[in-house]
Amino acid sequence: MAPAEASPRKIRLLTALVLFGTFVVGVIGGAGLCRWLGPPAPPHPPPHFQPGHLGPFAELGLSGEQERRAREIMERHRPELEAILHETFPKVRAINERMARELREVLTPEQRSKLDEIEARRPPPPPPGFPPPPPPPFGIAPPPPPPFGILPPPRGQ
Repeated sequence: MAPAEASPRKIRLLTALVLFGTFVVGVIGGAGLCRWLGPPAPPHPPPHFQPGHLGPFAELGLSGEQERRAREIMERHRPELEAILHETFPKVRAINERMARELREVLTPEQRSKLDEIEARRPPPPPPGFPPPPPPPFGIAPPPPPPFGILPPPRGQ
């Protein structure tokens, strides 16, 4: 008795299944290799400073009373810190503006225009009193940093 020959329909079906299986194995293997050989995941950003945030003290397992007292201490000293910031920030801004003017004098006209383009791409700073924005999603490049030592002038002033 001769072995039964496979019909053309069965051959096409088996061929399609083999191709599909090869594709699936390739996708899974490629994804696994990319994950295994790819760059490590970025570290989690530290929690943003927020009023009342305990910073490193949050990891100490403080009791309710200790946490309450720590928050009271932080709130009691907050006006002092804010006064220092309000007093010194204009001085820092003035020095940065002077430094930026001096640095621009070193640049060629083409470099100055390129610097102007770079500075125009910068997003506006957040309003005072708000935490900084979250980092961009993974895979999207953040905007370029400002030129070394230069703080941008506040927008709208």
